[in-house]
Amino acid sequence: MKPGVKFLSRKALLQFLTVFLTHLRISNFSLLLQKIYRTHNNKPWTTTGIKTSCQHKGELYLNSRDCNNPKLKVHYKSYGLILSKVIKAAKQLYYNHKISKSTKKIKTTWDITKMKTCKNHTNKGTQLIHIHGKLNNNKHSVADSLNIYFLTIADKINCNIKNDKT
Repeated sequence: MKPGVKFLSRKALLQFLTVFLTHLRISNFSLLLQKIYRTHNNKPWTTTGIKTSCQHKGELYLNSRDCNNPKLKVHYKSYGLILSKVIKAAKQLYYNHKISKSTKKIKTTWDITKMKTCKNHTNKGTQLIHIHGKLNNNKHSVADSLNIYFLTIADKINCNIKNDKT
């Protein structure tokens, strides 16, 4: 043994180990509770300010959920309303800028409309239609039957109106 080196007593060593292991359990437990949210929000209208505000809104939600302070809940609701207005304005600015930069403004407008309504695909197939009691998907016969229907519908309506008057 080296001079000046002191060994802990058995009791002191056990106390140290229990404190140390308790500390490890608490630190590991708190690390397990932390959630990491990785959202890949690749929306072109989002800015760092909007992302920061969304994070702050999440923190406000957690705080207002855990306490019964009505002022905090009112603040959370008003913050959410303001944030939604800011997001709506950012979207409007982005789409207006996109349309104004475009050389084909009508096409760009329709592309934005299709994207927002989730109608990006077009149905190029012919629909089946009942013609004289049979299903038919021939483009020419479908077109002819639709033309005949729409040409004669006005006459049928006029006849029904005349019959109702008499």
